[in-house]
Amino acid sequence: MNFRIPVIIFISAMVAAASSCSNDDSDVEPVVIENTALSNVEVTSFTIKDNSHIAQNIDSLFFSIDLDNGVIFNADSLPVGSRPGNAIVTLSLPTVSKAEFVMKYDGGKDSVVNYTEKPNDSIDFAASRVILRIVSANEKFMREYDVKLNIHKVKPDSLYWDRTSYRPLPGKLSAVTAQKTVENNGIYYTLSTNGTDISLAGGTTPDVAATWNTLPVMLPENAIVGSLSVADGDFYILDADDNLFVSSDMFGWTDTGVSMCHIYGVYGTSLIGVKRSAGKYYHVTYPSTTEVEVNGACPVAGTSALMEYDSKWSDRPMVTFTGGRAADGSLSGSTWGYDGTSWAQISVDAMPAREGIAVCKYYDVAVSTANKVSTREVLYAFGGNDADGYIDNTLYISIDRGVHWSKAQTCLQFADYVPSLTGAQAIVASTTLNVDGSRAIKPISSWECPYIYLFGGKNASGRISSGVYRGVLNQLALIPIQ
Repeated sequence: MNFRIPVIIFISAMVAAASSCSNDDSDVEPVVIENTALSNVEVTSFTIKDNSHIAQNIDSLFFSIDLDNGVIFNADSLPVGSRPGNAIVTLSLPTVSKAEFVMKYDGGKDSVVNYTEKPNDSIDFAASRVILRIVSANEKFMREYDVKLNIHKVKPDSLYWDRTSYRPLPGKLSAVTAQKTVENNGIYYTLSTNGTDISLAGGTTPDVAATWNTLPVMLPENAIVGSLSVADGDFYILDADDNLFVSSDMFGWTDTGVSMCHIYGVYGTSLIGVKRSAGKYYHVTYPSTTEVEVNGACPVAGTSALMEYDSKWSDRPMVTFTGGRAADGSLSGSTWGYDGTSWAQISVDAMPAREGIAVCKYYDVAVSTANKVSTREVLYAFGGNDADGYIDNTLYISIDRGVHWSKAQTCLQFADYVPSLTGAQAIVASTTLNVDGSRAIKPISSWECPYIYLFGGKNASGRISSGVYRGVLNQLALIPIQ
């Protein structure tokens, strides 16, 4: 990469050089440069020694050096609670005439440490500003770097929820008695009813209210709003007599001739569900395939949304659901899987038995140290009611697709102000976050942050939640390391 020194700096340097032929160098002020291509004032590494009480393992904390903007900083911030204070630093520098740290204090006197002469003196990172000032060996150029020790203001491994609903439930109705939100070809749809009227709203993203519009809608007679599902680009819904209807636009509906009493969701391009006939239950699909009688322990109602996975152990994908009500009325907390051929209970350690559990693929922090935070995809499961009707908002996590469930750590548990719901839809959608003034040489100006949105669901009083709630793992909302 070629750098050009501004003409005014070049001329100043030449004047300084000419003057030095007839005057003592000590009388010449070095040229302050703001953009450097000069290796004689370039910092090549910056570390903090492990004798600091600021944070554990701080000697392995990586500092980025932004030569264009003159900033030295740790892109991966230190944990919440780290206290900036005195620390000894180590620099890699060319031969220079002076290297000094200037610590500026609000309303106080500056403090200066001459690093060239006393490299083992402490630098106070509690100062309001820390400047590293370097003067070249020939004393003709000087460069200043702002030194920043970044510390997280929020815990990156915590789940944060907006204190109030992020937006009202989409649609034109109040006092909603039934609701379902689905996604189809990049558009989100919320279907709702108040028992008399129906409403359909559509939007391109859950988080921008202006993109949701009222759409024309008609439903089959006695349609069950909560059964609305999507498969292969079409909408499906059941009526009170277990008839399955299909529509391309939720306005004109066609009776498929297939009977289902419960829809699990979609597998590939097929809708999968349960048929009730002569007191027995059967696994069925649409388009139709062979019917298989349901195992007595397998739920036939109140199941979570389906999660789909590709498997390295099979040439076919697998879908799973968690919880629900079996044919005998008992509740389950197990996860069941389907590979396109057969159903099986896959849980070894199940959740507490519930129906109406909200399940989604999301993230938790896999590794968190003083200088490294990484995330992994897991399953979240929460909400739903037990046999007594109690709704439990305890968050459970599975790192292996529902084989083992465990209670999530405290920092991921829901805040008290997040409503406890049963039958809610947990939809994960990404929002573009932006940042101005990035400090990196190749700055990230925006990134996609996945949020969890809670649509609908009933609270303990049996009312449909009137707002959409939004949550995020703090780490995902922080500026990515760059």
